[in-house]
Formats: sequence, structure tokens, C-alpha cells
Amino acid sequence: MSVRVVLAVAFALALLAAAQPAVDHATRTRERAAVSASAARVADAVSALHRRSDPGATVASAPRRTLRLDLPDGETVAFRADPPRLVSTRPSGARHQRTLPVRVVTCGDESTLAGPTTLAYVDRGNGPVVLALRGFIRGNATTAAHACAP
Repeated sequence: MSVRVVLAVAFALALLAAAQPAVDHATRTRERAAVSASAARVADAVSALHRRSDPGATVASAPRRTLRLDLPDGETVAFRADPPRLVSTRPSGARHQRTLPVRVVTCGDESTLAGPTTLAYVDRGNGPVVLALRGFIRGNATTAAHACAP
């Protein structure tokens, strides 16, 4: 009887060891798909604001889109200028870039996105830009998180 138990445990461990690489691969594939989908949603929202809307004079009057970005640990999505683009970076250092039709500016020093993000299409005097603001914009858009907005 004890020989059967030992053999069953050994067989179960062998199956687990054989399945582990497939589980790891599926996890990595799912995480890459999540980052790619988040980056695509951001790029599509920026393009739609630029294509379908006129820029507002202030954040309160500007057309906007609010997105929720759920990124796996170590993955980042950030804006770059010259030319305007969205860059998604994996922990391994691999990068994927998407060109944007209009410049995007983030509030503060950090250009990475995460969690709820509101994109507002604003005319800054020297041309229209999309402001990427963390969190949801409520009321008259004068919260501390949106203080850099015109």
C-alpha cells in the first residue's frame, strides 16, 4: 500500500514539473496581451480625441476620455516626445512603440501611466496637446492632481 502512495506522489510531482513551463508561458503571454491592449486603448483614445474633437481652452471645458490601465508588475506605458509616441516596456527591457498624432503631456515629472487616467484635449496656445492626468476628473478639474493643467 505505501509503495502505491509513493508512486502516486512521484507521478503527481512529475506531472506538475512537466506542466510548469506551459503555465509560465501562458502567464507571460497573458501579461504581454494585457500591456498591448492597454497601450492600444490609450493610443486609440488619443487618436480619437485628436480626430473627432476640437481642443478646449481649459481642462474643465476640454473633451476627455478616462481609461483604467491595469498593468502587470514591472510593465510600464509612457509617453515620449519628438515624435509623439507611446512606449510600452517589459521588465526584460523589450519595448514596443506606437506613434501618436498629437503631443501628450503628463502632469508632474513622471511620464508613466497606471490606474485611472484621464486624457484631456487642450489648446495650450502653442498648439493642441493631450494632457494625461492621473485619476478621474470631477467637477471643475481643480484638484491637486490636475494643478499643472491650464
